[in-house]
Amino acid sequence: MAASTWVVVANCKIPELEGISTRIDADRFHLYHQGLELPTSVLPSFDVDVRTMRAAASDHLPYSAPRMAHTSIRLDEDVVAVATSAFNEDPVYTASGRLNGRFAYFTDLFLAPLILPSLGLPVVQRHVAAAPVEDETLIEHVRRVSYNTVQETRRTSRGWVTRTVHGDDPLNRYWRPTRHNPMRAGNDQLQALRQVIGDYAAASPHTAFTTLLSGGIDSGAVTFLAAELGLPVVACSVGSTWGNEFEGARQLAGLAGVELMEAELSEDAFVRAIPDTVRWLGGIAPEVVEVALTATAVHRDGVLPPDRALLTGYGSDLINAGLYSPYDSDKELIAQVLEAVHRTRFTEELNSRSALAHGRPVFHPFWEWPVMKVALETAPGCKVREGREKFHLRTAFNASVPYEVAWRQKIAVHHGGGLQAGVARRLAADTGHDDRRRVYHHCFALLLERAADGHLDDWESEDIYERAAHAAKATL
Repeated sequence: MAASTWVVVANCKIPELEGISTRIDADRFHLYHQGLELPTSVLPSFDVDVRTMRAAASDHLPYSAPRMAHTSIRLDEDVVAVATSAFNEDPVYTASGRLNGRFAYFTDLFLAPLILPSLGLPVVQRHVAAAPVEDETLIEHVRRVSYNTVQETRRTSRGWVTRTVHGDDPLNRYWRPTRHNPMRAGNDQLQALRQVIGDYAAASPHTAFTTLLSGGIDSGAVTFLAAELGLPVVACSVGSTWGNEFEGARQLAGLAGVELMEAELSEDAFVRAIPDTVRWLGGIAPEVVEVALTATAVHRDGVLPPDRALLTGYGSDLINAGLYSPYDSDKELIAQVLEAVHRTRFTEELNSRSALAHGRPVFHPFWEWPVMKVALETAPGCKVREGREKFHLRTAFNASVPYEVAWRQKIAVHHGGGLQAGVARRLAADTGHDDRRRVYHHCFALLLERAADGHLDDWESEDIYERAAHAAKATL
């Protein structure tokens, strides 16, 4: 069973966390954590990087927004400050009891049933039909700290005061793209990818990497560039009993000159991964759950080689119009891209929790700002041309790989190998209906019950899924 990594900062003691965490008292606050890398030398003032769950001594420079850096939490004498990234990949949740002045910031939504009672708040899950709106969560009284925000709670002579500053949304700058040459735009994006991947390696010079490789251009470009930079990289292609993309992955791995692992997971392996995926996402939107299923399944089933960081191609579809809908004008396609990026601020589909729980750093190079910026500056006519998506990337990548590789038909990560259709059929067979959201909602409810009893990690996926499927069937 994976071991979750999390941090809670509160201005009151939380008895329910005492038996499952390490507690550090820092003047006005109490810090509870599990798995946080916290050198003793950083006390009493330090910053926690929420993506990596590592603490470092505070540099005392003021936080400001907008931020392209990771979300972080600063603890310093009588102030706690949360500075979220522009895209809120790794959320920080907050709850407060208005009548008693108690509050908490925490990085794992499933800690809520342990925290809320100490704040004088009830634990109430939203109804399956009541989809959360933006920074709302599936648990009432718990919200995310908004994206691109600095939120500071300080002890004053008048009590605890919270001040929130929202930065300008960087997405508002990209309604007028400036890149109109497909080859140049594609090359610039590949160069930005190359630089980002190189930066990963430079920051961790002894780290080896694994890529999740399908037959497509996104994971293919990441794998190809990592190999081109001379990094120690192994590719892994994941299939299922519903199908696979092994042939395309073999071709790409051969061109990149890297070893390819082919892992075919059973239908049951993906079903077992559903509760884990809901747990790490903290959400139940079917499309988001199913996009994340493959990564969750390979983590929980030990498919990937140990002691290697993971590189993915996730995010490219969103910034490069990989899954566009029919449109009548360039402005409509720009709106589709910007809206797709904006939605990720609330879905948490790019968070690091699952990988961290399995002791593995994860990197999404397409979701680093230098790469995103080039993509957002690229005109619709470069991204979609002659009915083909990612036209600019394909045009540039074609200089390094054969035509049939660069221009291979696009398959979304959750469609590749028939995964989404296969999961839908299995859930329909187990419940008698096609409302997948209802199954995921019951998974969430059961996991919340376990968490309320102090069992964040020690539960059986098969049991949770079977009970959720039964409940979903019974509530029709």
